[in-house]
Amino acid sequence: MKRFFLLSLMCFGCASEPKVVRVYGNHIVEGAYVPPEAYAAYLRGALAEEAGDLKGAVGAYERALDEDDEDPEIWTRAGAVRCKLDPKDTKADDAFAKALKLDRTYAGTFAARATCLTARGKTDEAAAAALEAAKADPTNVDVAALVVRTSKATPGARERAIALTVAAGERAAAWEALVHWGRAHGDAELTARGLEGLARLSPTRSAEIETGALELLGQGFTVYARRVAAAVADVPQDNGGGGPRDATVARLAIDDAILAGDRARIERRAVRGHVALAEVAARAMLLDARETALRVARDEIAADPKNAGAQMVVAAASTTKARELTPATDAVSEACALVFADALAAGTNADSAKTWLARIQRLPSAAHDPVIGPLAVDLAARGVLSADELPIETRIELAARRREAPPAIASLPPGSVDAKHLFLWHALTNPASKESQTLATQLSAAVDRDPLVGFALARVVLSKARDEARWNDIRRAIAAAPAHPLLLAIAVELAKAMGKPDELPPAKARLMAVARTPAERALATE
Repeated sequence: MKRFFLLSLMCFGCASEPKVVRVYGNHIVEGAYVPPEAYAAYLRGALAEEAGDLKGAVGAYERALDEDDEDPEIWTRAGAVRCKLDPKDTKADDAFAKALKLDRTYAGTFAARATCLTARGKTDEAAAAALEAAKADPTNVDVAALVVRTSKATPGARERAIALTVAAGERAAAWEALVHWGRAHGDAELTARGLEGLARLSPTRSAEIETGALELLGQGFTVYARRVAAAVADVPQDNGGGGPRDATVARLAIDDAILAGDRARIERRAVRGHVALAEVAARAMLLDARETALRVARDEIAADPKNAGAQMVVAAASTTKARELTPATDAVSEACALVFADALAAGTNADSAKTWLARIQRLPSAAHDPVIGPLAVDLAARGVLSADELPIETRIELAARRREAPPAIASLPPGSVDAKHLFLWHALTNPASKESQTLATQLSAAVDRDPLVGFALARVVLSKARDEARWNDIRRAIAAAPAHPLLLAIAVELAKAMGKPDELPPAKARLMAVARTPAERALATE
C-alpha cells in the first residue's frame, strides 16, 4: 500500500471555500481545508515515517490532530503508525474508528486497518476490511493489490491475482501482490511470475528479487529460480539493469540460456554475471548440452590456447584426451576441474582422478550451486573428493547417500543451509520430529521437482503409518528422477514397506546400476 500525502491547494480569489487534495495511490480525493499548522505537523509526521522514525511520526501526527481533528487522513496515518510500532496498540483502533466516523467512504482508512489486522494475524477481518476499501475506491490499484494480498485460496482468488497484473502491469503494487499471494499460498509459479514482473518494472530492487530467486532454489523450484534470475539478467542497462549481483543467481540465468540453446543469451549473461566462458562450457556439459559445451570451449581455446578450463571441458569429452591432459598451473573454476575429474575417473579409476585433482588449484563454486553440487557429491561418493572438501549442504547430501549421521548445523550462521537441505537434515536425524513435519508441509509441492525434497519427504512418510496418498507422492518423485541414487534407494524401501516382493528385484537392480557408496550397494544386494 502506498503512503498517503496531503497537498494543500488553495483557491485564492475564488468564492468557494479553500480545499485540500488527498492523494491516495494514483487517486485524488478532495476534502476540507487543512489549517497550515496541521499541515506542517502532518508533513513532519510523513517525513519521520518515511525515515523510519515511527515514534517521531506518531508525535507529529498527534500535534496535527491538536490543530485539526476533523481530517480522517490524519487519524488514519496516526493509527497506521501506531500499529507499525505495536500491532496490539488499541489506540490504533480508536484512530481508525474516528477516521471512519468522519468519512465512512474513505478507502485509505479501510486499507490501513486491513494492513494492521494482517499484522495481528486476523486474516479474515483483514480481508473484509480490504474489500470495504475496494468498494469505496474500486479503481484504485493499491487497494486491489491489498485485496489480493489478504485473500485466501478460494475459487477464483488465484485468477484475480493474475488478472491484476494484466490490468495494471505497469504498477509495482500489482506484481508485489502476486509475489505475496504466491508465497502465502505456497504457489511457486505465481511467486516467480511476480518476481519476474518486478525485475522488469523495478530493476533497482534487484537485490530483493535475487533473494527471491534463491529462496525458490532453496525450496526445490530450480526451474522457477532460473526464470527469475534470467529476468534480472536481461534488464537493459539503459533501464537500470546491471546484471545479477549474486554469483549463484548469475549462474542460474546462464543455465536458463544453456537449456534454451540460446548462444547469444549465454554469452551476454556470462558477461553481465562475470562468469568465465570456460565455466559456462562446463555447466553446459553437466546440463547435457554437449554441443554447446564443446562449441563454447573450443572458441575459448581458439582465442586463448592456454585456457586450461576450456581444455578440461574438451578433454572430458574424450577418454583418450582425458588421460593425456596435464594438470594446469593456474587456478581454474571448480566446474571445469570437476567435470574433467569425473571423466578421468570414468576412463581410469577414482584414485587417478583424485591424484590429478589434488594437483589442481580450484576456484570455489558459488553457494547453493544446483549444477556443481550434485557432481561434487557423486565424486565424493566415488572417493574422488574428500567429504571435508565439500560445503555443508553437499556434506548433508553425502551423509544421506552413505546412510550416516549428517554434520552438525546448529552453530552455523543463518542462510548457510537452504530450506531443502534443512529438510533433508531433519529427515535424516529425526523424520518424525515436528521440524520434519513442518518442512514436509512447506516443501511438499516440490516433491517431483527436486530429488532432495522427494527423498526427505519419503523419509518422513516412511517413518509414519501407512499413507497411500503420501506414498503416491513418493512414486511421483521417483518417476521424475528415475536415475537419482537417493530416490532409487527409497524405491527399494518403498517396495519393502508396501509388502510388494515382486517390485524388489527391479528396484534393487536399478539402484545397483548407480550405487557408489557401501550403504547403497548393501541396500541393493541385501
